[in-house]
Amino acid sequence: MIRRILNLIAPDNIYCISCGCFIDESRAYSLCNSCMEHIHWNTGRTCSVCGKALYDTYAGDICYNCTENRHLFDRGFSCVDYGLLERTMIMNFKYGGRTYMGRKMAEMMADRISGTDEQFDLIVPVPIHRKRRDERGFNQAEILASGLAGRIGVRYNDRILVRTRETAAMKSLSAVERRENLRGVFCVPEKYRGDAEGRNILLVDDIYTTGATADACSQVLKEAGASKCFIYSFASAPNKRIEYEG
Repeated sequence: MIRRILNLIAPDNIYCISCGCFIDESRAYSLCNSCMEHIHWNTGRTCSVCGKALYDTYAGDICYNCTENRHLFDRGFSCVDYGLLERTMIMNFKYGGRTYMGRKMAEMMADRISGTDEQFDLIVPVPIHRKRRDERGFNQAEILASGLAGRIGVRYNDRILVRTRETAAMKSLSAVERRENLRGVFCVPEKYRGDAEGRNILLVDDIYTTGATADACSQVLKEAGASKCFIYSFASAPNKRIEYEG
């Protein structure tokens, strides 16, 4: 009801969520024609493990990162490639307080995942620490995950997975350092372990880079009895042999 009232006061479909230009209600995802054309939709060849985009000049079916690291999740998906336009959208969403963008991004994700042959029993957002959530006012993964769950008709649970402590910023860390940074960070509370048992769980996050976060989450969910764990991000970082060495 609150969302409907706010939408009457300041409709979220009269400006492009990417560039801010005026649009009409017919524009999909509240994107203008130019931004729709320039978004790097992840609809071509993708890594068969994590779902990163594979460029035409890349010979293999598995990205560099996945050839060098064994992942604990079963399969990954992403909606867009992480280019300049996509980065700006995510930064505005996460740090600009534009939470309404998350609903439109979830729409994009719902349309992208609708063609997969995988079955999901539960959608779970990747959690952030309570302190960071309080500072920001929201967890961006929760907005994406709840919006996605409502659109594809899969049960949503934001309590089954908990982040127990803060960690160092991941941006400047290598893949190995990221994994060490996340060791023991996530847990499944005892009272929710039954919700994980035998389930195919779809984890949702805003950006996929090396898979360290997805692996850490998948490990504890599978220890709690989950059958399979999948990761779905709005954007995935480019397929590069070396990423974020610091």
